[in-house]
Amino acid sequence: MPVRLAITCGDVNGIGLRCLAGAVGHATIDAALRLVITPDVLRSCIDAYALPGSFDGTAWTIGATRIAVEPLGIDVHVTPGAPGDEASRLAIASLARAFAMAASSEADAVVTLPISKHALQRVGWPYPGQTEMAAAHSSGTPLMVLCTRDVRVALTTVHIPIRRVADTLTESLIVERLHQLRNHLVDDLGIDHPRLAVLAIDPHAGDGGAIGTDDQKVVAPAIQQARAQSLDAHGPFPADGFFAFGAYRAFDGILAMYHDQGLIPLKLVAKGAGVNVTAGLSVVRTSPDHGTAYDRALRADVDHASTLEAIEMAIAIAQRRRSV
Repeated sequence: MPVRLAITCGDVNGIGLRCLAGAVGHATIDAALRLVITPDVLRSCIDAYALPGSFDGTAWTIGATRIAVEPLGIDVHVTPGAPGDEASRLAIASLARAFAMAASSEADAVVTLPISKHALQRVGWPYPGQTEMAAAHSSGTPLMVLCTRDVRVALTTVHIPIRRVADTLTESLIVERLHQLRNHLVDDLGIDHPRLAVLAIDPHAGDGGAIGTDDQKVVAPAIQQARAQSLDAHGPFPADGFFAFGAYRAFDGILAMYHDQGLIPLKLVAKGAGVNVTAGLSVVRTSPDHGTAYDRALRADVDHASTLEAIEMAIAIAQRRRSV
């Protein structure tokens, strides 16, 4: 039985559906795809963006790939390149239905196309991001992992202001995140005995206390504690040199202390093909690592590599979970 993949529509005024069309049009997808969207809205998007394929009201066929439609009843006047409340409500409904499909075993995995968090929150969406919504609709504790096929960066803290990072970080939180990362690498990706790197909080890992002492007092003891619990963890590494001089290549997983510390270098390494994986949950969820890109909505040269990687990674994780 093929993996059943629920795909959310994201913000239909952005580049999400264009990226989906490009991904399935340039690769053979070994899965049963189901796009959660109002059929009339999909038809409007195909017309507005001149997307390839044909739509018969129940399925969108692009080349040899058939994408079935999981219908919603929310109508949207599609306005390419501009956020709108109607599109935001549709995006929220699509997320809710896709996660419900996964929770009820109607889908084996969920791929979420890009949204505008601000636009969704403007109509009452209570979550900081799609990761947190995935967690609310499943069991487990989420771990945000941005990755390529070879480089995987997990975040200790996610959507919080930079001024709160140091106060939020504790030994126990870092150790918990390291266990989550190890479990994801072993259980979802099949990497036995993964080698883990931990990035420092402060520049130069505090420079022996001359810059700060958080790495000495919090991060280093957390690594020691993790090693005592049989995790192959190393660090803390100053983030700049760690990525600039290629040290990241020696590790299966990397734990960053905060959002931009991990995501900026990962996205540079990924060159447009990064994937956001929500690890640690009962629901398999992946997403492209970019946003709605409203300014590029009507451009035909949008790169679909991240969406294709998100689809293929969701399929691979779902297949592995089936087999264990």
